[in-house]
Amino acid sequence: MSNIDGVKGFSFNQLNKIVDIMNSSASKTKEEVVDSVALGSTRNPQMDVIIMPDVKVMKGNFSVENMASRVKEEGIALKDNLELINGVTAKVTPEEAEKLQKQGFLVYDDSPKDLSPGIPAATSSTTRAGNPWDMPEIKDIEWTGAKKLHDQGLTGKGRTVAVIDSGYNHPAKPLKAWADVVEKSPKPIDPNGHGTHVAGDVNKIAPDAELVGVRVMNSQGQGRPSDIVKGIEWVIKNKDRFGIDIINMSLGAGPDGVPFYMDPINKAVEQAIKFGIDVVVAAGNSGPGAETIGSPADDPAALTIGAALNPTKVSDFSSRGPTEDNLEKPDIIAPGEFITSWAAPDSQLDNIGKTVQTIRDMTPDQLTTLFTNKPDLIKALGLPSNVMSLSPKERETVVKTNLPPMFKPTADTLAGPGTSFASPEVAGLAALLKQAVPDKTPADRKEAFMKTADSMGSQYKKVDQGSGFVDADEAVKYLKEHK
Repeated sequence: MSNIDGVKGFSFNQLNKIVDIMNSSASKTKEEVVDSVALGSTRNPQMDVIIMPDVKVMKGNFSVENMASRVKEEGIALKDNLELINGVTAKVTPEEAEKLQKQGFLVYDDSPKDLSPGIPAATSSTTRAGNPWDMPEIKDIEWTGAKKLHDQGLTGKGRTVAVIDSGYNHPAKPLKAWADVVEKSPKPIDPNGHGTHVAGDVNKIAPDAELVGVRVMNSQGQGRPSDIVKGIEWVIKNKDRFGIDIINMSLGAGPDGVPFYMDPINKAVEQAIKFGIDVVVAAGNSGPGAETIGSPADDPAALTIGAALNPTKVSDFSSRGPTEDNLEKPDIIAPGEFITSWAAPDSQLDNIGKTVQTIRDMTPDQLTTLFTNKPDLIKALGLPSNVMSLSPKERETVVKTNLPPMFKPTADTLAGPGTSFASPEVAGLAALLKQAVPDKTPADRKEAFMKTADSMGSQYKKVDQGSGFVDADEAVKYLKEHK
């Protein structure tokens, strides 16, 4: 999920800046470190939009062909058809957008957005053994009930999960199928690294499930809503060919003032569910404030997942409900901190993880030398301005406890926080449920997850924890009892 104003943590821009400073031969000046924004440049008066029929205003059924014809009649050049939602994409001026809206069309912003998250700060009350900056033990396979299901022979065999994300790049698990909406790459790629980590989270929980990669983000973790719609459309069209059972989407944006039923991504999500595909989505990393859940996590039909440190601690960063439509979300909570998964080689996310781990492994004297030679790192890491006046040991504690909570357990893995990594664990659990009781609908599995989740304590409201912490073993029992 993408960050919105107020998020505590590190954006991708901040994280990449840390990498750049660490890799520079000398510390950059303040002027060199600032983002290269062309100030004062003339903006293009046109904007990218998705145009759809407003079914509450327009009468009759509107096919995509009908929509395209009517929009063309307004003198607007079309870019693409979005058959799944009976919409089209185009470039329009604000005046043209206003005219279309008055005639009963929905006009939705289709400009590139930050869809992949940065790295949220870890839960402040994290208890660690050893140094306060060490990574704690996370028992996500046990906590979620997956281990009990593995012991029963349920491993996701025969199920297929489509990961709609930034791509895929890992030799350990060949994909069953691949589609690149962004660059049309014929082979799997993931320069960002987010999607590879997400796919590994699915594989950890459902080791025998097959994976389909659908790339809808560029290397910076940005993408257009229309690309997400196209990704979902590709999955639906290829559902039977590749046996796709589940979609995971660890992406999205914050609340935008658009009712959930008017959102083009949500329209696509609902179509996927009608075709019998479970759609599991991340709640977002914009908590702990209320009303911080946006599309597609705000769609009532989707299974929306928040993050937790453990079965009794909701992550501070996990987005909370209610939604802008006053709907109760998230639905359930799953492990979402210090989650270890695959690292896409030489991806942005892995390079960031390596840089953070390098700093974490430094001795107090090495840290002193580092910040003396590269003072811009102090600001880039969000450290106190007086950090260099502390003793070496005090400086080590301050620096290492304030680093992004990313770890490199091994050369080819990466651990980090986010609802992005909680959601695919539930997608993997959904594969186990479908293997155990195949003749059920996405709504049945969602009900089973919500009815059997364990309360995380009275200190949390429903808009914080949903129905509680996931218990897949009990969810399977529920489905078997309600045949």
